[in-house]
Amino acid sequence: MLYEIYTRIAVGAVLETDATHELVRGFHVSLGLEPDASLAEVHERLLEQALKHKRTVDPRVRYELEFERYVDERWDIDCSIGGVSDGGVDPSRGYVFVGIRIEQWEDVMHDHSPHLSGRPKTLAKGDLSAGSDFLKHIGPAHKKEIDHAARMRRRARKEIDLDAMKRVRSLPTREREVYWALTRWLVPKPA
Repeated sequence: MLYEIYTRIAVGAVLETDATHELVRGFHVSLGLEPDASLAEVHERLLEQALKHKRTVDPRVRYELEFERYVDERWDIDCSIGGVSDGGVDPSRGYVFVGIRIEQWEDVMHDHSPHLSGRPKTLAKGDLSAGSDFLKHIGPAHKKEIDHAARMRRRARKEIDLDAMKRVRSLPTREREVYWALTRWLVPKPA
């Protein structure tokens, strides 16, 4: 199946499932919808609220930007949607990773193992170095983004980790420590 794949390298932790459900319900209420509104209703409301020149923006992009804005206003933290969904946060099939965003990119490609996006991939020390298996798997198309993340990790890892720890500490996360991770959000692309 063909997917739009939104990939981020971030430092932080995954929100607990119950907290993710509560966060999504709060997002829906902030839009003036019922807490258990469908994704179609959310996309419709976001389209209604969009400025005239922004109505051509893809509904998935509009959702992501508004959801990130909501999380940032609520907790002063970046977030990354992960897993497989139809263009929104689906806690039963994915997750919300909170922390500090380092780098991001997007692709449209076939993914034969979408189930592997159900959790973030922890990045070990050598994963961002030239010649690593991880870098070979990602491919040369995103060398610039990987190189930037590697420089950030080399130059400011302690500061980034401390800032992420400070921001994530009070949130209900699955892990006690922050970590560097690759998150992937797969949205099926219509044929």
